[in-house]
Amino acid sequence: MKLFIKTTKFLASLSVLFALGTSFAFASDYQAEAKKTGKIYHRLEAGASRVQKGDGAYLIPQNEFSDDINKYVFENSEKAGFAAESFYYVTKSDLIANSTSADKTNIDTSIAAVSKIMRSVSKMKGMEYYSNTRKIYDTLYLESYRIENPDSTTPVADLLDGSADGKTIYAFQEEHSFGKGTYKISYKENSKMVVMKMENLTTLSYGIIKAVKPGKCKVCVNVIDDGDGYFVWIGMSADFMQMSILEKKMNKSFQARLDAIFKWITLQF
Repeated sequence: MKLFIKTTKFLASLSVLFALGTSFAFASDYQAEAKKTGKIYHRLEAGASRVQKGDGAYLIPQNEFSDDINKYVFENSEKAGFAAESFYYVTKSDLIANSTSADKTNIDTSIAAVSKIMRSVSKMKGMEYYSNTRKIYDTLYLESYRIENPDSTTPVADLLDGSADGKTIYAFQEEHSFGKGTYKISYKENSKMVVMKMENLTTLSYGIIKAVKPGKCKVCVNVIDDGDGYFVWIGMSADFMQMSILEKKMNKSFQARLDAIFKWITLQF
């Protein structure tokens, strides 16, 4: 059975298609499944078992940014307490239908609009996530805004002019579980996709426990224009202190954040 599953994954990974005249390619089985179900989730094996089972991030869309994305999120993450990827699909018609805008006739669903949304750090404030522990929706970010440099805590306006390509910003956030922290966020952009990479520059504490060291929590988002909609890949790894009292709660907390990031992007139109 295990051999069959591995063989199926391997064959699926060979079955790729090219879309929209870009360098984007993706295993057609996963692309079709994402369009059908809206989401595919894959939690990577931890530790030596990942190597033994050959479990890697197989949902990453293959494009000019994919190698960098894979290295950024998952390189040297075998010992990380949490490593996962989610692959979503949302139609542009659904983005318009779910928009809070009163006028739904002039809603911009272009990649340029996506780029601005992904740089709107201040809009993360009030962002909700589903608590798997308490079975309720709760506020993920109590505070969120751009800062001029990593040593500042003074809010500055979101950097929305022009393309996001090559830009790096810093953010201050107060998060529900991990408290106050500073983050580095960098971007890549072309005519059909936007990539956002985010990592913690300060220690993430879970209560009185210093759980995640600086640079050990990494998130990457790759949004790809499919014409009628958007594919959204989100990957995350977090190397946290492995304690039985922490592990289950931390894993559930990180997993919920993948869906929260997707909603943050798609509900801003």
